[in-house]
Amino acid sequence: MKKIRKLLKHPRIAICTVLCISIISVSLFLYANRTTDIDKMNMTYSQVFDTDLLKQNVTTSFKQTYQLKDYTTYGENLMLYENEYTADSTDSLQGKNVLLKNLLTNKEFIFTFSGGVDSGIDLSVLDEGLYEIYVYDHYKQKRVYFSEEFESEKFTTMRRNSTVKSITLNTNRDYLKELDIKFEKNYAFLTVMDNTPISNIYDVVLDPCGNTIDITTNSVDYGYSNDKISESQSSYELACLIKEELEKAGLRVLITREKDEDLSYYGNNGRVGKGYEAKAKVFISLGMTADDSIIYPYFVTSPYTNGLLANEIAYYMKGNNISLNPVSTETRLQEGVCFDVIYEGEQGDTYTQWEMYPQIRESGGKSTFAGSLSYALENQMYANSYGMYGIYFTYANINLDESIDYYVNHKEAIAKSFAKGFLQFFRIENETE
Repeated sequence: MKKIRKLLKHPRIAICTVLCISIISVSLFLYANRTTDIDKMNMTYSQVFDTDLLKQNVTTSFKQTYQLKDYTTYGENLMLYENEYTADSTDSLQGKNVLLKNLLTNKEFIFTFSGGVDSGIDLSVLDEGLYEIYVYDHYKQKRVYFSEEFESEKFTTMRRNSTVKSITLNTNRDYLKELDIKFEKNYAFLTVMDNTPISNIYDVVLDPCGNTIDITTNSVDYGYSNDKISESQSSYELACLIKEELEKAGLRVLITREKDEDLSYYGNNGRVGKGYEAKAKVFISLGMTADDSIIYPYFVTSPYTNGLLANEIAYYMKGNNISLNPVSTETRLQEGVCFDVIYEGEQGDTYTQWEMYPQIRESGGKSTFAGSLSYALENQMYANSYGMYGIYFTYANINLDESIDYYVNHKEAIAKSFAKGFLQFFRIENETE
């Protein structure tokens, strides 16, 4: 202590000591008062981003513009439409390239709209920033604007490395008023912020079939069952196995029912309703079949998609020696993947199209026309919601012992390869590996 006191009496040493203490104190103060991901949850672009940089990089007038009227979000995918989104028309934006320019970094992302609600803008790959949106039309870059002004509901991507992206689409003319800019048209901006995940927002919903309330008869369908296997029990056990694998990668996973709980697919406390309320991005239903031509597992996906998620999981499972049933002649689908059937007919005074599987139809929100059927009125509240990417995985045939035995003997391998294929598609690393 005496030596320290002597040193501190030296003017230069004393001054350096004071400066060091001051720098450390200021650094600690700045660190404690920094903007964190939690802070950004309720902050605007002007509170998070460098407004001088935004003002410098934003374009205020355009020679070429491109009008859009609608959009959908399905899984982590944003689709834009030149016309209102309908089931019976091909949008003019299909086949065109869409460019997003980050005004903070000038980095550009290009996406090709190839039809299907799962093939537009992959929101998960976007860096934090404020984006202008352009369309390449006949090789000309045109600035996107919408026919109406709006601010979308905030969308949250899945967890990756304990972080999510919060995304908003805005077409208000005075969106950049804090930069003293007001536009003549409703130009579209995409705001992307890195955030800390909120615990009550889920990434994936697993739906074990069986114990299903049929609202048309007010009865319970307990699922297929014989002396070897029960669909309601085996589906729940498979859901738990897949959940365990996905949670190793840091995902938050919701199972739609308790082991012996009876639930329908309708209403805010129904199976898909729970997924909507939890703002999940994917809805995976697990069940059995009684089709005697089926031996091995297979996937059903929405015909409004390109089947990309099911394709990826099927491809990974095949590569890990899991046999899948050839169920489709579509060249764009992997072996073991098929599209849901679309029925057409009169619905009251209107002509409608609908999918057979309620797990896929009702979970996709606006993208798959949830709540459109007369007996699905309880889901009309989700008719314009962000859609969960829905797939149905059939893991065994109740009528064939060979099929049941294959599943029972490969259950753990099926669950692990299913989960790894899923994680590979969404580029999510397993945190335990």
